[in-house]
Amino acid sequence: MRLPDTLTHWFWHWVVRRAPRAESVRLRHKSIYVLPTVQGIGFLLVVALLWLLGTNYENNLVLASAFLLLSLMTVSVVHAFRNLSGLTLSVQRAHPTFAGEWAEFDLLLQPASGSRHEALLLGWDRDLTVEADVPLRAERTVTLAYRVRRRGWLVPERLRVQSYYPLGLFRVWSWVHLDGRALVYPAPRSSDHPPQAHLSGEVGEQLSAENQEEFQGFRPYQAGAPMAHVAWKLYAREQGLYLKDYAGYQNEQVWLDWDALPGLDQESRLSRLCFWAVEYGKTSAEYGLRLPGLDIPLGRGQAHQERVLRALALYGMPELTEGGDRG
Repeated sequence: MRLPDTLTHWFWHWVVRRAPRAESVRLRHKSIYVLPTVQGIGFLLVVALLWLLGTNYENNLVLASAFLLLSLMTVSVVHAFRNLSGLTLSVQRAHPTFAGEWAEFDLLLQPASGSRHEALLLGWDRDLTVEADVPLRAERTVTLAYRVRRRGWLVPERLRVQSYYPLGLFRVWSWVHLDGRALVYPAPRSSDHPPQAHLSGEVGEQLSAENQEEFQGFRPYQAGAPMAHVAWKLYAREQGLYLKDYAGYQNEQVWLDWDALPGLDQESRLSRLCFWAVEYGKTSAEYGLRLPGLDIPLGRGQAHQERVLRALALYGMPELTEGGDRG
């Protein structure tokens, strides 16, 4: 193993030991780091140059200016540190999402007693941060996004909290390991027809074309068809021009069946089942799910849809996947 890898592993082990994962984290001196910025280094060089000029030419005014600027820089370090010290962070809610999209976490920020926190920058990604101010004796809720590419449980990596307050001469930051997790569903992938099992005689009969209510799938575009029935999302993804196919049913009951998708790998099957679970969730139809070793009875409504999507998200996976995953 290369030496840089060894040092990196040791450093992050040291960071985690000083700031372990917890439901609520309060920033303290042992988990807050301070370093000068490029502007701060330039400021210090100017102070050093003034001191040299004042010493060589025995100019008390130049020396006083150098000491004044050095005092200002020293006070800036204290204020920069206090801007993070005592801040408490906790996860209020984690929003479910689909693989390939952004998982959102609602974070609660609570100030230290008698303090306020200015110009905070929070985020898991350097290029995607949220700026927030926490007023005196008040709480602030911010929503942070985390990009995910795999289904299952998402436990985010360490969160970076930083600030350049008050003068931008110092960067003060901390890594926070929050004990929150979000459920990631398979990425929905459309197909022409739903993966239905063999329908029993209990399923309602199809009604006439005048009673078109339920979404059934896609069919090739035909000239003169209503523009409202065009599948614009498929067209935008350059998958061809199709029409949404609707039909009306009485007491419709549909089984979304794993075995109705032969020849596809596991993730492709789950993606197509997820797509139709979302589509049938928009209708009044009753639908169930059949996976190897798991059957979810027929049902409808938001709670039923969440149960189906959860089963698809966790199929073949352990109950909890430790560690963040960007795919």
